[in-house]
Amino acid sequence: MKFTRKHVWISVALVISFLILWLLFKQWIKWLHILRILAVGAIFAYILTPASDFLERKMSRTAAIAVIILLAAALVAVVALLFIPRIVNEALVLAERFPSIMQYIRNVLGSIQNRMETMGIPKGIQDSLTDYADTFQKKATESVMHFLERLAAGVSYLPSLFIELVLGFYFLKDREYFARVLVNIIPLRSRRTILQAASEMNHILHCFIRGEILIASVVGILATIGYLLTGLPYALILGFLAGLFEFIPYFGPWMGAVPAVIVAYISGPNKLFWTLVVILLIQQLENVFITPRILSGVVDLHPVYIILSLWTGGLFFGVAGMFLAVPAVLILRVTIKHIYLSIVAVK
Repeated sequence: MKFTRKHVWISVALVISFLILWLLFKQWIKWLHILRILAVGAIFAYILTPASDFLERKMSRTAAIAVIILLAAALVAVVALLFIPRIVNEALVLAERFPSIMQYIRNVLGSIQNRMETMGIPKGIQDSLTDYADTFQKKATESVMHFLERLAAGVSYLPSLFIELVLGFYFLKDREYFARVLVNIIPLRSRRTILQAASEMNHILHCFIRGEILIASVVGILATIGYLLTGLPYALILGFLAGLFEFIPYFGPWMGAVPAVIVAYISGPNKLFWTLVVILLIQQLENVFITPRILSGVVDLHPVYIILSLWTGGLFFGVAGMFLAVPAVLILRVTIKHIYLSIVAVK
């Protein structure tokens, strides 16, 4: 068989492809780290685009981005100087007291088990509750220790954060250029449909993300103020958790309230009463005023779909899956709608 120049080029291409695949497989953790940095930078730019558009009506793009960066840096500095040291201190104190807290919970469950025995509840149900308590204690301890480890390792993340911010700056500054690059990748025959779907996704996601950040911030601030007024220990951490879990619809407010209720229960009946009052007032404000005004008409999903998406996301990807479940369903809904419309148009 005679080897031509074509065979040589094919062989070279195969060898290069094999080397690329081998490098991807061999160093996949590093490649994932690079992809994460790119993704976080793109997310920064995506979230800050509406603010940049608003400021660009009154100043140049460079000045608008500079204002955003200065405001973000000032916010980070305030949080770092005023809140993070206290949060870390509260987390360390909580970690020291955590075994005694868990022992208190086990004693409460033990008394419940004794009452169940007097009531004649089957032994199998009692054993199941005991096993659940043991599992809960183990997972809760692991979660607290993981949280503290992440706090301690936060300094090592600063170089990556700096690179992500720099990338986010360039993505935000030259967003039209990167948009053209993405558009040119799309085949011409599908470009119009995909751009229409992308425009709709962009509108929904911007409204959803902006609304959720605002709701989480308001609820977190109100919860922190309420817990401080009631004299609840670890008020900053508990308020932060209350705001963080607001990103999970339906279940999030209750998940964020559970740690506060446990701490209040251990602190005494008076603390428990006023903590419950604060939680109920905040949830009523959220349900009646905050969420309807901010997210009205954005999500527009039946509660059954939201609950199923949250359950599925939590089942496959844990708590992170619950945070991302609703945006994923919103994107999927737009995608399915446009696929259906394109099929109908062809027919």
